[in-house]
Formats: sequence, structure tokens, C-alpha cells
Amino acid sequence: MNFLLLSCPSGEGHNSARRAIAEELDRQGVTYTMADPVSFQSERAQRMAAGAYNSLIRRSPRAFGLLYRAGALYSGTHLRSPVYFANAHYSENLYTYILENGFDAVISTHLFGMEALTAIRRRQKVTFPSFGVLTDYTCIPFLREVDLDLCFVPHEEVRQELIRKGVPASTVEVSGIPVSAQLRAQIDRAQAREQLGLPRDRKVYLILTGGVGCGHVCVLCDELLRIGGEDGFVCVLTGRNETLREQLQARFGSNAPFQAIPFTEQVPLYMRAADVVISKPGGLSSTEAAVANVPLVHFGAIPGCETKNAAFFSRHGLSLWGKQERKAIAFAAQLAHDPAQAEEMRRKQREVLSPYGAETILRRIAETLGKTDGKENTEP
Repeated sequence: MNFLLLSCPSGEGHNSARRAIAEELDRQGVTYTMADPVSFQSERAQRMAAGAYNSLIRRSPRAFGLLYRAGALYSGTHLRSPVYFANAHYSENLYTYILENGFDAVISTHLFGMEALTAIRRRQKVTFPSFGVLTDYTCIPFLREVDLDLCFVPHEEVRQELIRKGVPASTVEVSGIPVSAQLRAQIDRAQAREQLGLPRDRKVYLILTGGVGCGHVCVLCDELLRIGGEDGFVCVLTGRNETLREQLQARFGSNAPFQAIPFTEQVPLYMRAADVVISKPGGLSSTEAAVANVPLVHFGAIPGCETKNAAFFSRHGLSLWGKQERKAIAFAAQLAHDPAQAEEMRRKQREVLSPYGAETILRRIAETLGKTDGKENTEP
């Protein structure tokens, strides 16, 4: 079999979900190609789409929230959206690429790819196996207009929301969000800390920065270092934001129990090493923390998907939601020093969310294609 995996860098979670699917395809020995659907319009369009999104969420999250709300209202009109027409513009190029490379199925973890695949179905009057993967715990705007074989969602509550909003029930299946199998690795906290060179005798607070600016992270670090005293150690994963890492290291790194870590492939290990993860409520990063089974505190939700994600997690006891930075820090200290509360959160994480999203998605696609290999399901 030969798969095409589509995603866009507007939000790293979409790419992470795609990588998790690719990781499982590698394990199964299946061929695949990864692509950004917008690149089939032009490289310039690809850069502009990613740059506009990332700039907006960093500099003006409230404006993003207003756009999200407007998109949700427009979705209620049942008219085809500007987002659909923008992605339909390059759909013929994508269609040609699919035909030339003989892909058996296409999977998109981003709305843009799903819209382009929908346009191919409507314009070319063809149906080839195409699938979408939702990486948030809510029905995102414009998803109702997507026409695919199946859309995979993280939880039954989300499935029911999609159905209420007009997505055909037969096309929505619960799989869990795909995350790396490394997050399920059987390694304890002491081993993880030894491998990373982190102190074994302190409470380790791991901050995932996502798209937030330095100001928010500085407040978090100030408060954690203040209340943690000699008992705490703060790790900040700054990803590819080297400016943020340098700013944090200059401010906190010289004489404090603090470390700012640049982009790393060892995020699962850092999660295993932490007493508490403090993160913006991205759907993918939140799922990763839950699958790693570490107590989670949410902060700084961007209006829209992130507020929905935080509400879902806090409602099910999978996280505590600190809507202001200082409240988030109080929750983090609470979880770090209350083993019973932390264990109850870990128990709910294990019960509510599936850690086998990628495996479930690929198994169902294989069944849909009629090419199951007869292997036993390895899920517990």
C-alpha cells in the first residue's frame, strides 16, 4: 500500500499527528509520502499561510478568537466557505499528484487538506479513499462541509457534536488523537531523569510553550521558582523559538534551578521525567501529556479550539485549568505535592483517552480498503 499524508505547519499539532501516523506506517513497513497541501498552489502560498497563522496566535490571540467565532457562525449558514474555495483553487494540482503517484489512500490531519480532497470529489466526480483526522476536542469551523470517507475524532463526545452539527454519523469514528508510541514507553520517572540529567530529588515542572510569547512564560517561571524554593526545578521546552530560549536562559539560567531546552525529539522522555506538565491546551500536546500519564495544568488558552480543549480536559478530570498564570502555578504546586490528587488525575487519563490513535486509524482504513492482513489487534 502507498499512502499520502497531508498536513500544514499552521499549528504544530497537525504535523505531530501526521508524524505519529507515519511512525506507525514505518512500524508496519508501509510506504508513504508527506506533503503540505497548500504547496500545490505555490511555495509562496505555503509560506504565507503558515506565517500568517503563527504570527496571529503569537501577537493577537484575541483576534484569532474573533476569527474563530466568525468561522463558527459562518458554518451555521450551510454555505460553502471562503476556506473551501481557497483550498479548492489548488485541488486539481493535488489530484494530478495523487494520480501520478498511485496513492491507495490519502489522510489529512489539517482542515486545508480535507477541504482540498472534498473539492476533488466535487469537481472531478471521482471517489478515491480519503480520510480526515481531527486534532482538537471540538467540531472545528467548516468541518461540516468536508466530504470524506471517514473523519476520525478523539472521543465519543466529539463524535456526537459533529453529528449534531450536520456531519453524517456514518462518516465519523472515534479513534483517539494519534500520538507517538514513545509516550507509552515503560520507563519510570527516575530513569527518565537520569537519561536527561535532571535532578532526582526535586519537583520537576515542565512548561510547554506552544505559541506563547516570552511575557507569559516569564510569569510562569517567576512564580514557579518563587514557590518551589529548593524543592523545585523548572524545564521549559521552547521548540524552534530560539529567541525565546535565549531570553529565558539569560533571565533565569545563570543561578536558578532552571533549564530552557531547544527543539528536541525527546519530548516523551521529558514528560516522563516531570512531576507536572504546564501547557497551553493544544489538542495534540494535551493528548501527549495524558498518554504519557503525567499530571497536567492548562493555561493561556487561545479563544476557540484551545478553550474547548481545556474545558473538555478539566470537565473529565484530565487536567486543571488555570485561566490566569498565577492560578495555573498554584494548581501545579498542588498536584506536585498531593500524590493522591495526582494519581486520581492519572487514573482518569488512562480511562478516558485512547493511546492507540494511529493504530486504530490505520486499522480502520485497511478494513475500509478491504486489505486487512489478519494480524491480531495489539490494543489492550
